[in-house]
Parts: sequence; C-alpha cells; structure tokens
Amino acid sequence: MSKEHHRTASFILFLLLAYAGLWLLFGVGRWLAIPFAMDPGVPGGKFFLIGAAWPSISAFLAISFHEKRRGLGVLLRRALAWRFSPFWYLAAILIPFAVNAVNSAVAVVFMGATAPADWFVPAFGPGFLIFFLLFNGFGEEIGWRGLALPVLQRHFGSAGGNMVLGVLWALWHLPLFWLKGSFQYGDSIMLFVLLLTAWSLIIGVLVNRCRGSILPAILFHESANAIAFNLRYPGSMMGYWIWILAAGLAVIWMPKPWFRWPGQPD
Repeated sequence: MSKEHHRTASFILFLLLAYAGLWLLFGVGRWLAIPFAMDPGVPGGKFFLIGAAWPSISAFLAISFHEKRRGLGVLLRRALAWRFSPFWYLAAILIPFAVNAVNSAVAVVFMGATAPADWFVPAFGPGFLIFFLLFNGFGEEIGWRGLALPVLQRHFGSAGGNMVLGVLWALWHLPLFWLKGSFQYGDSIMLFVLLLTAWSLIIGVLVNRCRGSILPAILFHESANAIAFNLRYPGSMMGYWIWILAAGLAVIWMPKPWFRWPGQPD
C-alpha cells in the first residue's frame, strides 16, 4: 500500500475515532447525569479536558495503527515545525481580533449597538485559561490540521479541502449543543458550521503558508477562543458575513488548485 493510501486510511480511522469518542463521552455523561462545565474542579469538568484532546489522541491512534512509529515521526516533525516568518505568528493571533474589531465597529456605527461597560469579563482564572488554551490547541489541531487537512486538500483542493474540514470540525462539536455547561449549549448549529468553515479557510492559509505547521493554527484557534471566553463586545449577525468575507479573501492566498474532485489527476 502506498504512503498516500496509508495516510487516507489513517484519516478515515481518525475520523471514526474522533466522532465516536466524543459521542461516547456524551453518552456516558448523560447516563451518569453528570453536570458538565469547562472547569476540572467541578463534576464533569474532566470530560471536557478528555474531549478537547480527543482529536489528537485519535490521530495518534490512527497513525500508529496504519503507519507505525515512522508515520508518527513524520506527522510531528511537519506539524510542529516552527521556522517560518514571524509575520504568520502575528497574523494568526491578530486576525480574530481584527475581525471582531470590525464587527464591533459595524454594530455600533450602523446597527445602533451600544458598547458594553465592561469589555473584559474572564470566564476562567488566568492560570487555567492559559493551560486550557494550549491544551485545547494541541489537543485538536494535531488531528484536524496535522492529519486531516493534508488528506482533504489532496482530494478536494486547498479551498475545497478546508471547507470540507470546516464542516467536519464543526459537526464534531455536535454533542456540546446538548450539554448544559458547554459554550455551545443552545446555540444555532447552522451558524456554528458556517463560522467554523470560515475559520477553517483562514487557518488553511496560515498552515499552507507555513509548510504544514500547525503552530499558526493553534495560535488562531486559541486567539479566537480567548476572545470568546473573555471579551464582551457589541456584535450582530453581520459578524458572520464579516467572517465569510475574510474567508473569501483568504482563498486568494491559497495554493492552486483551489477545488478538485477526488480521483482527478494532478
């Protein structure tokens, strides 16, 4: 079996493990009637930590099964490569702040929104926040951007692969929409899919420009999460359109072909 077939097989097993693991955690939590919260000090909190790391755990298991130790070494060396322009480190951190700043300005100037009295309302203490952001970033991105993205881009093109990944990434969170205590509880699933697909396209530019490294993906992911966990800003539905516009602009920076069909010759 060729390296490409091994990696595709690893991706399929990874996806099955990632989805099955989160649904299993969800089922066990519901069966035991555990109240969930993103704090390891309360009942159910440790389930969030397991779930946050599950995509990368699934990636390690899948590659260990299909590609053995050599495959793990290749994944980690490429995914954790850090020698690229500092511009991309800054871009990964600042893009979420820039988009949310534009969203806030539009909401105040054109939508009649009022700026909040307190912008900074931390959901966690600083120690746990830093730990969780790093833990969550490495816990998800080695799987999604380290293993899954190269396979999907090879089959669907750079833009197409990132769009497919955005949908898969978003739907993986589905159990959280029924878990009291999670940040997704009660939100719109469709809007969440739309948002993460836009994020995925932007992250795809960062990863491709940094030769497959997941480090800018982690920085973007956790910059966006830090904003969600700590900042209260005036926003509106227009914010989703601003993210879509940013994602559309990001596609211009992606390598071609942007779209392709599986099996299409190179």
